[in-house]
Amino acid sequence: MDPSIIGLIGFILLFALIALGLPIGFAFLAAGFLGSAYLAGLNSALSAIARIPFTWINEYVFTTVPLFVLSGFLLAKTGVATELFTVGNKWLGRLPGGLAMATTSAVGFFSAVSGSSTACVATMSATCYPEMKRHRYHDSLAAGCIAAGGGIDLMIPPSLGFIIFGIMSEESIGKLFIAGIIPGIIQVLSFFLVIYVVVKLNPALAPLRETRFIPWMEKIKSLRSLWVIMVLFLLVIGGIYLGLFTPIEAGAISSAGALLITVVTRRLTWRSLVESLLDTASVTVIIFMLLVGAMVFNVFLTLSNLPQTVAVLLNSAGTPMVGLALILLLYIPLGMVMDATAMIVLTVPLYLPFLTVNGISLIWFAVLLMMVVEIGLITPPVGMNVYVIQGVIKKVPMQVIFRGMVPFLIADLAVLSLLIAFPQLSLFLPNLMR
Repeated sequence: MDPSIIGLIGFILLFALIALGLPIGFAFLAAGFLGSAYLAGLNSALSAIARIPFTWINEYVFTTVPLFVLSGFLLAKTGVATELFTVGNKWLGRLPGGLAMATTSAVGFFSAVSGSSTACVATMSATCYPEMKRHRYHDSLAAGCIAAGGGIDLMIPPSLGFIIFGIMSEESIGKLFIAGIIPGIIQVLSFFLVIYVVVKLNPALAPLRETRFIPWMEKIKSLRSLWVIMVLFLLVIGGIYLGLFTPIEAGAISSAGALLITVVTRRLTWRSLVESLLDTASVTVIIFMLLVGAMVFNVFLTLSNLPQTVAVLLNSAGTPMVGLALILLLYIPLGMVMDATAMIVLTVPLYLPFLTVNGISLIWFAVLLMMVVEIGLITPPVGMNVYVIQGVIKKVPMQVIFRGMVPFLIADLAVLSLLIAFPQLSLFLPNLMR
């Protein structure tokens, strides 16, 4: 039987195992082991399982994962998210849908220091949703803006999505981080516009509330609450941009800075420290298991020659842009059944030959990839971000959250089109890096 056919059967087996409830990392491992054993023999498959976990997890670059995740959890457990929302409310609260805009801005700022999308969505659900409900915001808008906004964490650095893509593709993680800044800002602004328009069209979604006029000086003084976020962001991203240190060193600075700031400001308790460490360990183990399983599965893909077959098929589709469009479209259904990390580790090895042969910028592709992964994570019937929010806000039906995300989904598609049409939005800052 043709090896490429075996590769396709391996994918079918992978999705069957996921559908049966096997954790995705173990599904990768099982499908990759069985496929490798069939194509290269049992001894070769056993050798891969024995070699790959140590070889990959021992890679120095993987230390960025727990470091940035720890930074996000430390700030999430010590009340920074609440202050972000308060500042956003002072600046935007009097606008139609102002609390939803404040939530979106808080998500954007929190994403600038958090490496964990899960931590971002869960924290904002617990912090912002009750406040919006207190002011009689409709569940669809309140939960929808959090679900959609949570995906911004993938775009705004430090992003675990960019870290994983950089590891898989051997592209500069520092340049990937910088490439996400302008698209992330555009995405936040597009969500502001969506909230303003939907509330104008249907004021019942966000009833106007009595809010005192806040003088400009008070607004400006409120920005002092953002100093924690701004110091960490400028230190980490500014250092990478200027070439002062590597992304790995930036991760260490971010987590150490978050720990130091929370201690100095007396926010950190023993309980919040222990919870942050345990949550970081949990997220890191899940990610590492995904990566180990994916590496075993990628050995099987290499043996099957499926990546080369996919490259030939994409090239035969017409121009490289047509092939790129087909790649991006695939991520929307994938996002219905997989999280962001699983999607990236599964698909990037398949597409690298096509991207390399056609000279498509991997940095530009990574930004587009984060956008379509975000879209997949909020696309019904199974958007992964919805499950995270539903776990925190148990009383809101999933269909209500999905209904509230539709306008944000349209905004994401518009931003994706803009990034495709103007690659320099993604490439301008990385091209200026030292």
